[in-house]
Amino acid sequence: MTKVQFTPKLIIMSILILLVSLAILSGLWFTLNGNMLTTKGKLDTELKELNTSVSSLKIETQQLTKQKKLVESDMMIKAPKIPNGIQIGEFLTDLEKFVTDTNMVINSTEYKPMLVYPADKDNAGPAPSSLYKMVSKFEVSGATAANCQKLIDALENQTRYVNVTELAYNASPKYSEYTISITFSTFFLSEYDTYQQVS
Repeated sequence: MTKVQFTPKLIIMSILILLVSLAILSGLWFTLNGNMLTTKGKLDTELKELNTSVSSLKIETQQLTKQKKLVESDMMIKAPKIPNGIQIGEFLTDLEKFVTDTNMVINSTEYKPMLVYPADKDNAGPAPSSLYKMVSKFEVSGATAANCQKLIDALENQTRYVNVTELAYNASPKYSEYTISITFSTFFLSEYDTYQQVS
């Protein structure tokens, strides 16, 4: 049996080998751990972005589901507030009636119909689901502020869906003249959505 003698030289060499081994192992550990931390950081960022995208898609899906339910509801099919076809004659009759009932006079009118959905009707298919918007702008004048308020109330509570986008009010009590300029949008659907033929 060989007997090992621990001379000072052997002890120093053993300590040096141990320290070098520890240094190499520490270096490897920090290198591998650093790469893992970098990869983990990238994955955490990607996961956060994916979660944000999923949340946005969920909100969009909920909104689209609500829109679908609105179009398919009995209110839309039987007595739609958004009518099928522009029905401009009926619209003008209602508007003139509102103005007459409030003792006001129409000074000027302007109408601009446009297709809202789909953006490109040529690619919509044989039975397109179409939503149109008519931007209406008119100016009316009356003798009292109460007339103006009554007209706005009538417009807001009429049978059609109305979205007022601009409202300007000018009062001249000295001359008993009150003027309102209103810009609003009304919407109407295609025959495909309302199941009623366009008259």
